[in-house]
Amino acid sequence: MALSVLLLLALYGWEAHGRRDVAATPLNQADQAAYLSYARRMHETHYAVAGDRNRMPLFPFLLSLVYRPGMTEGEFLDRAQQFNINMSILLLALLFLIFRRFFASFYALALLATTAFGVFVYRAGIVQAEPLFYFLGFCAFLFLLEMLTAPRWWLAVLAGAFTALAYLTKASILAMLPIWAVVFVAQTIWEWGRRFSAADARRRLGHFLMVMGAFAAAVCPYERTSKELYGQYFFNVNSAYYMWCDSWPEALAFTEAQRSANLAPDQVPSPAKYWREHSLGQIAARMLHGMKTLLTRSAKLPGYYKFVALFVGAIGLLAVRRSSVFARLSKEHAFAAGFCFLFLLSYVLLYAWYDAVVTDSRFILSLFLPFVFAGSKVLIALDDDRSLTILGRRFGFVQLFALALSALALIDIGYNALRVSRVMT
Repeated sequence: MALSVLLLLALYGWEAHGRRDVAATPLNQADQAAYLSYARRMHETHYAVAGDRNRMPLFPFLLSLVYRPGMTEGEFLDRAQQFNINMSILLLALLFLIFRRFFASFYALALLATTAFGVFVYRAGIVQAEPLFYFLGFCAFLFLLEMLTAPRWWLAVLAGAFTALAYLTKASILAMLPIWAVVFVAQTIWEWGRRFSAADARRRLGHFLMVMGAFAAAVCPYERTSKELYGQYFFNVNSAYYMWCDSWPEALAFTEAQRSANLAPDQVPSPAKYWREHSLGQIAARMLHGMKTLLTRSAKLPGYYKFVALFVGAIGLLAVRRSSVFARLSKEHAFAAGFCFLFLLSYVLLYAWYDAVVTDSRFILSLFLPFVFAGSKVLIALDDDRSLTILGRRFGFVQLFALALSALALIDIGYNALRVSRVMT
């Protein structure tokens, strides 16, 4: 198994670096230039730069460690892209260790191949925070989920700390914390007198405060600066302004007008302004269009879409065939399932809304790891222990599902291998 993981990561590294070599993303595409500029200013000011509260500081900080004075933009871009790919290899290795803790080795390897070749290989060669954010956001999700099933003091600290690290990578993770808090408090109230004694309730209050305290301690310096510069904690231009625009050109026009101080206060994008200027029909149309785009944008053979479709189909089939078991499991794990459902639904709606401004699959891909993890737990719980004999060997449902994931990953492996080798030769 260790050899299989090493070979898979080596193949991933070859394809990821190969994609960059044959078709490197130019500096002016995506927001690579902004990340490199932020990292350079960090290095040159000895990390005294405050940032514009658009891109969060953790990823630029890591980029600043590979920057050297005198580098041209092209040299820094090349080194940053290589760094991001190499970091993604390390993150994938850590993901396998996480998968292995919850699943059998072969299934964990299938999930690793799914993540590496269905998601990471397409994002790692671009100087963006996405691979790091996907990993940290998944860890935060996992720790918070475990706090609903088996809360412990050390787990509370890790949950708060990793949520903070994910937030300092991309601010969009912030919505996950209040969702978890509502579910955790609701679980405590519901179970009080049923399973929880007064001592259990006090312990859970301590766990709750530990999660929030660890998060607050980690983000405090950054948020104190936000309060000083922008007048509010957790300020971010995307949630404060851009998501209340109708398009990216409108967001850019607002940015230019704000910089030139040529903007009346009542013209600043905000929820109140958007509500004044749009009808319920326009709001619903924007949401429906965003949902349609999210569901159809990547409906193609290469990439993540086929894996999601396989999970949805398999879970739907088993939930219907074993409806009584599905109902019982949903009742037994109602709050953990509720957290997963609310987390996925809330972010799908948020990304559908934001799609009118920025259209990019990198947002919805942040849900991929939480989705396949939660989906895997459901599939394994619904497994009826039936098996199928293939070439004289018996395979259970979970093993067959892992084989199906691996077969789909071969599509991306072959697609990228052909692309890289064809151009190189």
